[in-house]
Amino acid sequence: MKPEIFEYFEEALEIGASDLILKPGAPPAYRLNKHLIISEKEALAPQQMFDIFLPVLDAQQQEELQSNFNVSSIFVFPDTQTRIRFYIYQQRDGIAGSFRFIPNIIPTISNLGLPEALINVATMPRGLFLVAGPVCCGKTLTVASMAQALNERFARHIITMENPVEIVYEPKLSVFTQVEVGKVIPTYFDALTNALREDPDVIIIGQLAEAGIVEQALMAAETGHLVISTLPTFGHAQTLEHIISMFPPGKQDEARNQLSLSLIGIFSQMLIPNIDYKQKPTVACELMLINSGMRNLIREHKNNQLETAMIMARREGCITFKDSLEKLKRNESLNQNIISDLLQEYE
Repeated sequence: MKPEIFEYFEEALEIGASDLILKPGAPPAYRLNKHLIISEKEALAPQQMFDIFLPVLDAQQQEELQSNFNVSSIFVFPDTQTRIRFYIYQQRDGIAGSFRFIPNIIPTISNLGLPEALINVATMPRGLFLVAGPVCCGKTLTVASMAQALNERFARHIITMENPVEIVYEPKLSVFTQVEVGKVIPTYFDALTNALREDPDVIIIGQLAEAGIVEQALMAAETGHLVISTLPTFGHAQTLEHIISMFPPGKQDEARNQLSLSLIGIFSQMLIPNIDYKQKPTVACELMLINSGMRNLIREHKNNQLETAMIMARREGCITFKDSLEKLKRNESLNQNIISDLLQEYE
């Protein structure tokens, strides 16, 4: 007999949902193109939730859920080999779960509607490149599309470190080493330290979560590696301030100087939903490609002048968020209320 949760997985994959939410007292809900679709099925009962989730949990994960009241990992759906990132947790009404479906095929930069300049960034020999944006805006797929673009064009040793590993790469011209932090190695810091001993060309870090990881990433960039990572920020100014704020006051000037030398760019993205829930959302973005003038502004803590510098560097590939939104404003199929609200911040 097929487990009940597998039926929910099948339905989610059939409609192309990115997420599935299972919560006691409510029917299953699917996230489709940024729209939340509530199933017409009956509400789930609190007493049935553990049995629903049981098929995706091994013995160790069941114990972790009972002792820590939450567990997160990757489950490979046997029917389709789709990788599903899950987070199962205890809340007021009982156990609930959130599931994210990872695409089996890595989309190209073009398919995602991203700037082609990201391909050039992926082929750079060294430096630190950051992909920023709010939660669930597609940062992981953006990084994956850059890695795949490199994989299809050049022979590189690409080391990825994530918790958990979401996308599994198939080697073409490049060689991949994928490390799951928390499973095969304790921390990102340990993973990054070891990666520098493994002759990498490119290092992909799931997230720059603390100063020690930032320091290691900057050192890797300075010593001739391309380092790509993500941050849950938006825009160049917020991203830069977020990184510098990780350091104690006495080290911030030094960190700012290091960042000005190693940073090659920041790409920020946000998904604008289509009015029709069946149509995919569109990316609104900002791309700052660092030049010598921008390095000086970062070093001198003049982040408020970077927007002007980006406008002047449009021919070099820079894109401001306002430019991107103005372009999307001409697309009547998108939610114009969201675009207008965002544009007001730049008036």
